[in-house]
Amino acid sequence: MLDVLSVTLPVFAVIALGFGIVRFGPFSVETMRGLGAFTLNVTLPCALFNAIASRDFSEVVNPSYLLVLAAAGLVTQVIMWIAARVQGAGPKRRSLSVLAAATPNTAFLGYPILLLVIPDYAAAVVAMNLLIENILLTPIGLTLLGSVREGDAPRPAPLALAGQIILSVLRRPLIIGLLLGFISVLLRIEVPEVLDRFTGLVGQAASPVALIVIGGGLVGLNLKGDLKLASLITGVKLMVHPAMILAALTVLTPLGVVSLGPELTIGVILTGCLPMFAIFALFGQEAGHEGLASLSVMMGTCLSFLTINLALILLI
Repeated sequence: MLDVLSVTLPVFAVIALGFGIVRFGPFSVETMRGLGAFTLNVTLPCALFNAIASRDFSEVVNPSYLLVLAAAGLVTQVIMWIAARVQGAGPKRRSLSVLAAATPNTAFLGYPILLLVIPDYAAAVVAMNLLIENILLTPIGLTLLGSVREGDAPRPAPLALAGQIILSVLRRPLIIGLLLGFISVLLRIEVPEVLDRFTGLVGQAASPVALIVIGGGLVGLNLKGDLKLASLITGVKLMVHPAMILAALTVLTPLGVVSLGPELTIGVILTGCLPMFAIFALFGQEAGHEGLASLSVMMGTCLSFLTINLALILLI
């Protein structure tokens, strides 16, 4: 237990520090937004490129891991859609729920924790998580959200909308850094020493700054939302998603369909125990349900301390 807390307490203490320096000063919410943009667009792309480009392809792409994460994520999204419909949520709130259900906060919270728990595999796990999240799970949620008709407005074509979303994903610096790393690995390009040191130096800032941003971003959230649906979203993300990952491992491993070593097993289970991605609140704001999304992010981030610690106690 103490070994687990020695890993998680410093991480969540930095998150608390971020909350404190915004809530009580000297920094502001606007400062955190700038730091968040810096992390997403500069430090994390550099960190991923630096970590991936120096490895073999087999070390950063594991088909078994990708299959487990994709299958569990899709099933979780279906469960979330059904549960939200049963609860009576409208099309837009139901789509937002699906968007959050299986898309974890890999970049900001997952990366720092994985670096502490499985340092040699952290970059590979983050890279594969981001691939599944950005190429499969997030586009599904955004397509559902974008296809909701507003009043008499014509319903957009789902395929065209999905194409636009995927194109916008591929333009993100985080994905560009990830893809450049994969290209270097595939083509066996030797990264120049100067570039390697540059990306390594800049990438070192990713982990601590990301945690500060998580905490600071919790200040000033609009928490006047649908508590019942927010609780459902949080419960599905923190309990159903990891349960579906365990179910996929339990069913597919004996059949010989997937084979994961202990480190990647820890990585995929911890991924399920992470809260929903932090920018979910921004999508909620754009959809006119900022309170629902912000409340979900706040609840998920706080309660993930329990799910992450429980997972580590059982796994380590």
